[in-house]
Amino acid sequence: MSRGTATPAVGAHVATGPASARRREGVDADDVMGPGARLAAAGVVVVALVAVALGAGLHVPVLRGSATVVFLFALLGVAPLLLVRPMPLARFVLLAVAGSITGTIGIGYTMATVGWWHPAVPFAVVVVLTSAVLASTVLRDLQQLRRRERRPAPAPLTESVRTGSGRIVLGGTVLGLATVVVAAVTHVGDPVPAGLFGRLGIGLPVGLAVLVAAAVVAFVRGRAVAVPVVALGLAVQLAQAITYGMPTVTAAARHVGVLEYIRQFGRTDPASDIFQTWSGLFAGGAWAADVGGIVNAMTIAAWVPVLLAGVTTLGVGVLAAHWLPGRRRPWIAAFLTAMTGSLNTTYFSPQSTGVLLVVAMLVLATGPLLETAAAVADGSVQRVLRPRTVRLPQVLAIAVIGVVLVVTHQISPYLAVAALGVLVVFRLLRPWWLPLVVLVPAVVFAALNGDVLGRFLSLSAIGKVFDNVQPPEHDMTVLPKPLVTGLAFDVPAATLVLVGLVAVVTVLVRRDRLHWGLLAAAASPISLLVATNYGQEGIFRVVLFATPWLAVLAAGLPLPAGRWARVGTAVRAALRPAAARYVLAAAGVTALVAVGAFGQTALDWNRVTTRSESAATQWYDRTAPKGSVMLLTGSGNAVPGNTGARYFDVDYVSREALGPYPSGTGYDPDADVSTLTRQFVARTTATKYYALVAAPMGAYDERYGYQRYPDYERLADAMASSPYWHRVWSSGTTAVYELTTAGMRHAAS
Repeated sequence: MSRGTATPAVGAHVATGPASARRREGVDADDVMGPGARLAAAGVVVVALVAVALGAGLHVPVLRGSATVVFLFALLGVAPLLLVRPMPLARFVLLAVAGSITGTIGIGYTMATVGWWHPAVPFAVVVVLTSAVLASTVLRDLQQLRRRERRPAPAPLTESVRTGSGRIVLGGTVLGLATVVVAAVTHVGDPVPAGLFGRLGIGLPVGLAVLVAAAVVAFVRGRAVAVPVVALGLAVQLAQAITYGMPTVTAAARHVGVLEYIRQFGRTDPASDIFQTWSGLFAGGAWAADVGGIVNAMTIAAWVPVLLAGVTTLGVGVLAAHWLPGRRRPWIAAFLTAMTGSLNTTYFSPQSTGVLLVVAMLVLATGPLLETAAAVADGSVQRVLRPRTVRLPQVLAIAVIGVVLVVTHQISPYLAVAALGVLVVFRLLRPWWLPLVVLVPAVVFAALNGDVLGRFLSLSAIGKVFDNVQPPEHDMTVLPKPLVTGLAFDVPAATLVLVGLVAVVTVLVRRDRLHWGLLAAAASPISLLVATNYGQEGIFRVVLFATPWLAVLAAGLPLPAGRWARVGTAVRAALRPAAARYVLAAAGVTALVAVGAFGQTALDWNRVTTRSESAATQWYDRTAPKGSVMLLTGSGNAVPGNTGARYFDVDYVSREALGPYPSGTGYDPDADVSTLTRQFVARTTATKYYALVAAPMGAYDERYGYQRYPDYERLADAMASSPYWHRVWSSGTTAVYELTTAGMRHAAS
């Protein structure tokens, strides 16, 4: 991807400003992928395709499925990028993954929309085209490798890694991740009240501590900084995927239901619900699942977030390098983004995918800005910041990603347009019409599906920003919430506020067009709240898209000058310079990792679906007659409902819909079962009545003050012994019951 150049005016010269054109992605300009690195990238793709073939030929489902998902979601875009001009490794990885997701969604969505569902055919075409491209690029790179000088230029990251500090960073990162993986593999199981740390024991903090040490060395020495930062950005998601084997957010289950619907019927039904309309991610996942022969698509929902988390962290670092100097600051921005992002957990969702694609679009659109110096009338020299001009290849790439984004998520395209529009207004980007490349397809698609979208929009919400900013409320609360519930949100939120304050200080100190523009870009997601509350989650989406910009500004905080600089010098002299740098870096990195890990794992007990609960809802979806209804004996927010293709045929009723929870100390589980049975049958009409008992519902009710967990356990025992219900399925901490004849008579009496 070539960078645009501009010819300075007469008497002007190109200067090295805050983001010189000589700096690329936080590394030196000559630190781009050489022929050896490109051959390695091609080799990874070949290995993945061979693994797919071996898995299919030898009937090894795990190998076939995992290799297929890796290829379609992470490696599909490698071959096309090998055809273009060499680029830094970090940029290559970001665009390769973004291109893979774009291609997978585009192909899957096209098949599902036109109703032509033959997954093997486009996969074969993709494999043939990929093989042809790889064959040509491998020959080219082999020839270039032979022509290289005896002492070749360093490949990406090689110069940083081959030093003593670089080896320590790389070795520490590998050791830290390996420790986390071993701890997860040896402690596979359901969530516990103490979260992931309680599940894995000492292995998780030890692994994170090693990663922290590697990051500290990297930040202090300025070597291979991206490596531990990206590792820390995905370490927790990786441990959760291995340990739980399930999505970390129950809402992902609804997404899997759409995915399974597409697999079974070979099409979508856009008029039925908003998930079927904006089904890009789900269609792409369905294509990968069918080609990979994956029986339970919940595994895709569990593992794709690991990729999204790591590559989004990488992408923020690449984006930040356009404006931040040096090897450290861009990755400080990436680190801040990853560690303060737990308010919006990365999971198998259009919004998490949308963030990554928006970051990729911004990387394509932006770049290092040029400063020119020109003489003015009074003889003084004025420095002028010149806008970045986006070339046609980048515009086309943005347009393709934008179209896929439009059919994947409802709000991401508009928030991307808001950010691009701000950069244009502040004359940091041109041409002026670039935001229209994303906006026009989004508006057209929304207009075509206005009847579906209109169900989720309210004219009364337009303009009520203060009302729309309110977070979700839990109206059924009858007990005090545990401290951990509040801290899981308050601690990351407070940290993010601190990052925002530092960002504002940076702007006030710099006071130039670049930093004011970046601050306005951070504020641009607020435009969402002008039109909707987004289901009382608008504030979280604003935070999600504002965080990278705030992190970039915070990482750009100028070093102290004047009196404060002298104070800092005195402190460093007293502590010895090297020791002071390590101590300060260790304190900062440790604190942020603690915040990020706590925010991501503290609510695992009530937020992560158990394997048995997921299996129960899948069994219900497969076997229950059409028109059946299942009573959820706790909050529906803790149940992975609608995980199968028949999610239009069977329904669920959450306990919250049947009235308030019992309050007071004299809880009677038998009376509760009796009351629930009456209310359930009286308020629903069904061909068959079922009930679900599962530990995550009791955990959710405990954490949000609905009901004490011991009382839920008593309710579970009462259901097991009740004459009104007969157990028809059970596994682990989950049981499914069917209403008996006695239960029907009791409900009618």
